[in-house]
Amino acid sequence: MKALLLAALLATAAPVLAAEPAPFEAADLYRLSMVTDPQVAPDGNRVLFTRAFFDIQTDTRQGEIWLATLGGKAVDKRLLIPAAAKASGAAWSPDGSRIAYVAPWLGKPQLWVMRVADGVGQLVTRGKYAPESFVWSPDGSRIAFTARVEAPPAKIRGMVDKPEGATWAPAPKIIDSFRYRFDGRGYATPGSTQLFVVDAAGGEAKELTAGDNDQVSGGFDWLPDSRTIVYSARVRDGNDLLPVESDLWQVGIGGGAPVRLTDIDGTEDDPQVSPDGKTIAFTGALTATSFYVQSDLWVRPLAGGPARNLTADLDRPVIAAKWAKDGKGLHVFYNDAGLTKVALLPLAGGKPQLEVPAIGGTRLYLPSSGGNWSEGGGTFAYTTVEADRPAGLGIARAGKEIARIDFNADWRAGKRLGPMERITYKSAKDGLPIEAWVQFPPGFDPARKYPLALEIHGGPNTDYGPYFSITHQLYAAAGYIVLFTNPRGSIGYGRQFANAIDKAYPGDDHDDLMSGVDEMLKRPYVDARNLFIGGGSGGGVLTTFAIGKTDRFRAAAALRPVTDWTVQALTSDITAVTLRNWVPGNPWDNHDDYWRRSTLSLVGKVKTPTILIDGEADWRTPISQSEAYYQALKVRGVPTRMVRLPEAGHGMGRPSQWLQSILTVVDWYDRFKVK
Repeated sequence: MKALLLAALLATAAPVLAAEPAPFEAADLYRLSMVTDPQVAPDGNRVLFTRAFFDIQTDTRQGEIWLATLGGKAVDKRLLIPAAAKASGAAWSPDGSRIAYVAPWLGKPQLWVMRVADGVGQLVTRGKYAPESFVWSPDGSRIAFTARVEAPPAKIRGMVDKPEGATWAPAPKIIDSFRYRFDGRGYATPGSTQLFVVDAAGGEAKELTAGDNDQVSGGFDWLPDSRTIVYSARVRDGNDLLPVESDLWQVGIGGGAPVRLTDIDGTEDDPQVSPDGKTIAFTGALTATSFYVQSDLWVRPLAGGPARNLTADLDRPVIAAKWAKDGKGLHVFYNDAGLTKVALLPLAGGKPQLEVPAIGGTRLYLPSSGGNWSEGGGTFAYTTVEADRPAGLGIARAGKEIARIDFNADWRAGKRLGPMERITYKSAKDGLPIEAWVQFPPGFDPARKYPLALEIHGGPNTDYGPYFSITHQLYAAAGYIVLFTNPRGSIGYGRQFANAIDKAYPGDDHDDLMSGVDEMLKRPYVDARNLFIGGGSGGGVLTTFAIGKTDRFRAAAALRPVTDWTVQALTSDITAVTLRNWVPGNPWDNHDDYWRRSTLSLVGKVKTPTILIDGEADWRTPISQSEAYYQALKVRGVPTRMVRLPEAGHGMGRPSQWLQSILTVVDWYDRFKVK
């Protein structure tokens, strides 16, 4: 007994040694979570938000809805709807007493309403339609929503009917539309997206639009009378052949034919009605044939008249906007140099007043900008910018952050991650300033030599920013310094910068990337013998372009690339964009230019060992692009490997497929690294 007591005392007296922080590893994907879709209540004192995480058992992304309540300097948070409910899109009623959301019922998504004080969801719709996006009416009595109305499949005349219980081959896909498959959705099925309205207390939903084609395409909003809805639609004749074309329409909930409000050649999306009901704001752009068409914020009187561009002088792509409560301006969400921001833009004109200077991206697979925000009662909620963990929730008033929720703090305390650094340099092509970021390995020692991995973003009209990403953290954990840049063609630096690749892609953006590598080689800790290059989508284009121009890289990784623009133009789900904006003319009339821009034309010069990774259900850059390049490298005897991800689309599929696509690149680079 004395021995046991002595042992216990010694154990108590012994110092507790903290566990050594561990480097980032693939399994951490299933330990992390991030905040998305914050929604501020009208009173400004409560915030709904989603905590998204990745479930290792089902290999799926899941979400649970939380409620944060502000009180003094503290913020209280509680789980409102668990992940098992599979709820999404929660939004406050105008009086803040209820929330609406979409969740399954009998296997089909339906609308639900919960009185927050009770915490019990009540079913609103029970029909055959599956609600998608929805908006409360201003008086809180109704909810408008979109849903797909299915149509019977086309039949072959004279074909015998399948007997009940018989086992036949799958039915053929009978295709007669220009756009017949969509990345992430697969092949189109007969039917159309329509607009509905239903009482918030439940009942039969009323269909407000009709037609064989989708009637709602780019958002909708109520007029203050709670009797009329304004929506965006792509319904012009021949619209499928146009890259972007939508107009605003108006329909009453009492019935009657929709009325067209605008007919601008271009896009009019996401209509937002002013508090007094006299003005409509919308995002959009005039039709153009330039490579990049930048979206702006426009306003026009509801009664009619010319539209006015509010953000022409801002020269940044507008993502979304919301009217200020007094109707004298709009909160504008836009891209700016690798970040997204919110600013108040006066309706009468003048400079934007910055309200949220930085909103964190939530892509996680790669460090792209974006994220989510909301405003209510003078309170802003937003996803936070984090370099060493996924986004949390930030809450601000009067331009000052007053609260923050971080679900990854404990995880971060046990991890050893490398620092991130912002750099700028000038392109050797013409001195154009280029912004970039560098992710260093954990335990980085400037006295050592490290391999450098150049990682190129896709789009090409997208961007990178100072955000945490699974890809770059796994590269860094494997000992690589990662360089990720925004070469010309990236958004957030103005129209001219984004269109510097107009009808010249790939091209000078390659020089911007190589200048970034040269800039890093000035640093003594970068090993000039071990340079690697990779990227996805547009980054795959530039990767295969670069290895056709230079042998400086030890190995390359091209994820979902485009290698033949003729095939891309005629098999992608964005054919109209390619034919009208990206490569001039049709491939049968302009074959030489299509081939000159195709990186397959350079494959005869490639010596760099190259791995190709693609999803087998990728309809944005179909896998045939990778297959052709792979076979060409095999014919030439260049070391190559192709990794195919079953059922994965352009977004690289499920969580485990993310990890497979990243780790196989690390392994490939390691194989060819000089020791």
